[in-house]
Amino acid sequence: MEILQLPAFFPDATYASIHSLPFHEIYEKLSGIVVTSLHMKLVGMIELLEKSTKALKQESINVDYRTVSKFPEDKIILSDSGGFQILSLIHKHKLGKITEEGAVFRMPDSKKVKRLLTPESSQEIQAAIGSNIRVVLDVPLFGTEERETTLQAMEQTTRWAERAKTTFKALKQESTKESNVFYDGKTLRFDRPLLCAVVQGGNDPELRAESGRQLSSIGFDLYGFGGWPIDKDGVFNTKIVEVFVNSLPSGSITYGMGVGTPDDIELCYKIGMTVFDCVIPTRNARHGSLFVHKGNGEKAGRTFDLVRIGAQRYETDMGPIDKDCDCPTCKNYTRAYIRFLQKKKNPVGYTLASLHNVWWYLEFVERLKNKA
Repeated sequence: MEILQLPAFFPDATYASIHSLPFHEIYEKLSGIVVTSLHMKLVGMIELLEKSTKALKQESINVDYRTVSKFPEDKIILSDSGGFQILSLIHKHKLGKITEEGAVFRMPDSKKVKRLLTPESSQEIQAAIGSNIRVVLDVPLFGTEERETTLQAMEQTTRWAERAKTTFKALKQESTKESNVFYDGKTLRFDRPLLCAVVQGGNDPELRAESGRQLSSIGFDLYGFGGWPIDKDGVFNTKIVEVFVNSLPSGSITYGMGVGTPDDIELCYKIGMTVFDCVIPTRNARHGSLFVHKGNGEKAGRTFDLVRIGAQRYETDMGPIDKDCDCPTCKNYTRAYIRFLQKKKNPVGYTLASLHNVWWYLEFVERLKNKA
């Protein structure tokens, strides 16, 4: 039986690992990770799993991602569908299009090779990974599209969700009965993989609510907020998040996909979201932007300050990144040392900063849990 205490924050392990941070450095704080299933396929991880399974020559054993990475059994692996990555390829690089069958795309480094990702193949990839929580392929949007485009994407997302659920059930050997999933508002217990639908509709309250209703009528274990909850002025759109949560059956487990800054996470948690993931902790760490408690750095948000470690003022600072943080970086290293390493582009500097930021995020979500 898998056990997940909510709310939970999952660091992104996009290319099969958390960027600049070995898993074992963060095990004691970690609930789980998010892996990007499309990238896992494209970089050859799925091929490695298949080769490893064949090498065992035992039909009853499949080598999955947890086996090859030795990721702990008591930690959750959540795999996304690849939809968000397709959005970037289509809109940023003009290397794809959405059809009824699936997403047709090319990669920037191999433009001659046409690829197809379908709701079915996305589930097959995620099954090969062996993830605990799997996300259906959706038609993602930026949130600035015309209403008709948003409506069409929302309706196609529903059709794809039905196809994904059919494949998900066909791929699993475990029972799919509802009785195998227990959620009391704080603790999620389950003994089979879970399937997460993605609610679309952009910033249109009517379409967002309709997407939630359509997907809940099909029935899923979790529901993710698709797209960005950002309004036309670039402000976090709490109203559309409220519409999303209220469109679902009471007690639904909701996933803030890609959310966000600590301020955004706090807002979404108060509205009703309970699962979060984001690249911000590790990405910011690599760029020298480190999260600290209020009063321990430069003013940044309602719930946090920042230490921009590259600043001259930290060159001889013998204090920890955050005096109120108990992470291994803060216990054992100074701001001056981390600044020195990052200035020299020493990978250890990125690892220590990433360890701090991820730890800080996990502690932040833990504090939200304790406030509830």
